[in-house]
Parts: sequence; structure tokens; C-alpha cells
Amino acid sequence: MNDRRSFSAITLVWLVVLLILPAPMMLTLSLGLPVIHLGNIPSMQMGVVAYTWMLAAVLLSTRPRWLDRHVGLPHIYVIHGVIGLLAVVAALAHDLFSSSTGLVKQTGTLALILLISLACWSIVFMSGWLTSRIPLLARIRALMERVAHHELSVWLHRLNLLAVLLVFVHVQLIDYVSSIRWFMVVFDGMTILTLLLYVLGKARMRRQALRGRLVAHRMIAPRVHELTVRVEVPATMTWEAGDFAFIRFPGIRGMREYHPFSIVNAPSWDEKPTDGGDMADRPSPRGGTRIALWTFAIREDGDFTRGLRSVVVGSEVGLLPPFGRIQRFLEEHSGAPIVIVSGGIGVTPMIAVAERFARRMAAVVYTAKRGELLSYSERLQRLSQRYDRPVIVQEGRLSRRQMEDVVIPGAVYLIAGPDRMRRTWARFLKGRGVPSARMYDEPFSW
Repeated sequence: MNDRRSFSAITLVWLVVLLILPAPMMLTLSLGLPVIHLGNIPSMQMGVVAYTWMLAAVLLSTRPRWLDRHVGLPHIYVIHGVIGLLAVVAALAHDLFSSSTGLVKQTGTLALILLISLACWSIVFMSGWLTSRIPLLARIRALMERVAHHELSVWLHRLNLLAVLLVFVHVQLIDYVSSIRWFMVVFDGMTILTLLLYVLGKARMRRQALRGRLVAHRMIAPRVHELTVRVEVPATMTWEAGDFAFIRFPGIRGMREYHPFSIVNAPSWDEKPTDGGDMADRPSPRGGTRIALWTFAIREDGDFTRGLRSVVVGSEVGLLPPFGRIQRFLEEHSGAPIVIVSGGIGVTPMIAVAERFARRMAAVVYTAKRGELLSYSERLQRLSQRYDRPVIVQEGRLSRRQMEDVVIPGAVYLIAGPDRMRRTWARFLKGRGVPSARMYDEPFSW
């Protein structure tokens, strides 16, 4: 049963988004459409489906925390990206097989152009799962990042709201559709509810935003920064092993939008009084605050992370409360031996996991292309000595024999690292009879 829990949650989200959400609009449209327009039902239904998926993408973009712990935010982002592309395909089919004129045509065409443009932009700049597989896209991204910074990409992505409003107006202008009472009740209701939830989600994000100060910054490997942030959090808030947080630097141009990075350390607190009283002395709405220390290890890979070269100790840091479900996944498989397979910077979230679940560790694998990139090898070696657990720290890939040695009956596997490495290990483990439900990773190539 535990093996199926996460899989079932992800499957349920897909079913709700792809099938259940479009159903009310499709049904009320089919039942209310005048007989003279019945021949247009296929193309109109494609438009309805496209619009519903657009609304779902808007909702998922608010990063619903309640869903994160059940599904995992990376999976939510994958669903968000896929349904966004599917919405473009459905909208194209609707446009090809329907006819309209005047303002109806103009609003629909503008929305379609906007959707296609945003989809192309997102494929290059916001979908690492594609650029990691297609070298040409990766080169295009590297060239265009010189002018198209992270902040610009985030703001352009918000134009999806404009596309939604254009389609909303488009439908209102079609007289024989706007006269279908129950369809319009559903259509207007879903639109208003989506926009309301979007606004509330953004307000919640602003309300829950945390303030921190950079207290340490050092290079732990070529192009790899380790940042320690002292942050005020509500006294009741904590985070779990393997979590990640969105951070930004509001005082630095090009780094004012949030970006996700894994937290290296397990929960730890700094009980010393703050200097100046601007953090610890500020009352929390929940009746008190604590000072936490969050450590991040970040590799330069894009314009945002390259900007870390200019970040100095004392810089103001904005953060969002942590996300992640690695610890939940391990708790769902309570008692099962744990095997960690990490490559390069992918070890970052696994440090806290290895320390938090040391007694359940069956093996830890940590590899990198070059030995100088094995930033946390000593920390893992100390863990190995303390708990007598096998830790493989190696420059270069493991041999097939070494990979066979970490296949342990009944174990669960956490895989983190470059996309190619993760795919290789997933195929290998499946070939050894390990079900997908016993493997978990949270890639940042969304």
C-alpha cells in the first residue's frame, strides 16, 4: 500500500486536471448548443479543453503547499508544463476547425499567439527537462540568457493571465455560446474561482515570505557557492530533511525573483540575540519567532546563479517556507533500508537525509566528474565511520559491478544529480526489478 501512495496521488492529479476539470464545461456546452451549431461541437470542445487546462496551469503556478507534500513540487511543475503545452495543441486544433470574424476572431487569435509565444519561451528557458535532452536548445538558452534574464522569464510567464482574459472575452462575444445559461455559469464560475485562488495564493506567498541575512559565503568547489542564511521564522515552523526553499536577493538587480535551492542542513537554530533587534524582536503573527540557519550549496548554472559572485555577507535575503516530500516518501516506506545515489551538486539535499535517517542507511553513492567537485565527501565519510554504513565516494562513474552492489532487497532509492545520471540509474534499477514506486527524486530541471 505504501508503495502506491505517491504514485496514486500523482495519478489522481493527472486525472483531475486532464479529465475531470474539463467535464462540466464540455457537458453543459454539448447539452445547450443550438442544433444549427452541432457540427461545430468537436472544435468548440477542443477550445473548452484548452481553456480548462489553461486555468489549471494558472492554479498550479501558485505552488500549492498542501499538494507539494503529497505529490512533490517538481512533479507539480511537470504537470503544469505538460498541460500548458497540451493547451496550445488543443487551442490550435480549435482555431483550425472553427470560423469567426471581427472581435471574436481577434481576441481568439491574440490569445493563441500569446500562448504559442509563451510556450516556445518556456521550452527554452523554463523547461530544463527538455534542454537537458536537446543540446541545440541548451545552446540557444545559453546564448539568449545574456539578455533574457531570470526576472524577465518569470514576468513573461505571468502573461498567461492575459491569455486567459483574452479567451474569457472571446467566449463572451460569441452570442450563441454566451446564451447557454448553464455553460456560462460553469465557465464564468471556474474563471472567477481560478483568478480568486491565484490572487489568494500570491497574497499567501507574500504573507508567508521570510526575511533573512547572509552570514557566510564561501566557495566549496569550482563554481559552487555555499551560502548560510540566518532567517527569522515563526516559532512553530520547521523543515524536513531534503527540503528546498525559494530564495531571492531583493537588493541585487537580476536576483529579485525567487529561485529554488536545496537546503543542505537538517533543522538547526541560532538562539543568539540578533544585532539591532530588526529580526528576532519583530513579533510573529503566530506569537513568536526563532532564528534558523539555512545552508545552501549552489552551482553557477544560469544568470541567477552566476549573480552569486556579487553577493556579499550581510546581504538581505528573501525566502519562502520550504517545500519537498523526500522525508514524507521515506516515512511512507517506514523501516525500509535507504540507498542514496547522488551526483555532483545533486548531493545537496541528501546530506540532511543521510544524517536524519543514518540508522536506516544501507548505502550512499556520491560521484562527480572531477574529484574537486566532491564537496561533501568528508562529511559523508564521517557519517560512514560513525554509523558503519557503506559510502562510495568516487570520481567518475561507477562500474556495473559497483552498481550491482547497491541493489539491496526491499530498499528504497533516492536519486539526485544530472538528468542523464538519474535516467541511467532509473533504467538500471528497473532492470533489476525495483519498482518505480520505490524510487524518488526531485529534479530541478522543471
